[in-house]
Amino acid sequence: MEQQLLQEQKKPNVLAFQIALLFSFYSIALTFVSELVGMGAANAKDISIGIRALSAILTYVPFIGAIVYVQTKHKKELGGYITFGRAFSAGFKVSAYSGLFIAILTILYYKVLNPAAMSDIIDLAISNAGGNENQIKGIEMMSKYMVFMMAFGVAVTFTVTGLVISLISAAIIKKDNPNPFGIPTEGN
Repeated sequence: MEQQLLQEQKKPNVLAFQIALLFSFYSIALTFVSELVGMGAANAKDISIGIRALSAILTYVPFIGAIVYVQTKHKKELGGYITFGRAFSAGFKVSAYSGLFIAILTILYYKVLNPAAMSDIIDLAISNAGGNENQIKGIEMMSKYMVFMMAFGVAVTFTVTGLVISLISAAIIKKDNPNPFGIPTEGN
C-alpha cells in the first residue's frame, strides 16, 4: 500500500523530459561537431569503420546512460523499489521524448543552422544516382522534404532503440518490494 502511494505521488515525467532534452542538445552538438570535422552525412562513404564505431559509441552510450539514469533515479525516489513496468515506462519516456526533440532539432539544424549540409546530402544522392534521369528527377522532387524524412527516421530510430534498451534495463533494474503493503514483519 505504501509503495502504491509512492508510485501515485512520484512520476518520472519531468525527469525524463529534462534528461531527454539534455541528450537531444548533446546529440545535435555531436552532429554539428561531426560536420565541422568533415564526418557529416555527405562524406559517409569516406569514413573508416573505426570512426563510424566511435560515432556510434558517442551517440548510443550516452543514450543508454540517460535511460538507465532516469530509471535508477526514479527507483530511488520510490524508496529503492521499482516494478518492471514502472522502470520500462520511465526509460521509454526518455527515448520517446529524445526521439521527438532530436527530430525537431534535426529540422532546425538542416533548415536554419546549416542548410549547406542538406544541400551536400542532396548533391551526394544525385551523384550516386549514376546519371539515371528518373532517379535524379525523384531526388530533386523529394529534396524539399528530405529533412522531414530524416527527422522522422531519427525519431523512429531513437524511439525504437530506446524501447529495446528500456526493456533490457528495466529487467535488470527492477526490484519488487518484498513487503508492498507495509505489514509489519517479525523484525519490525
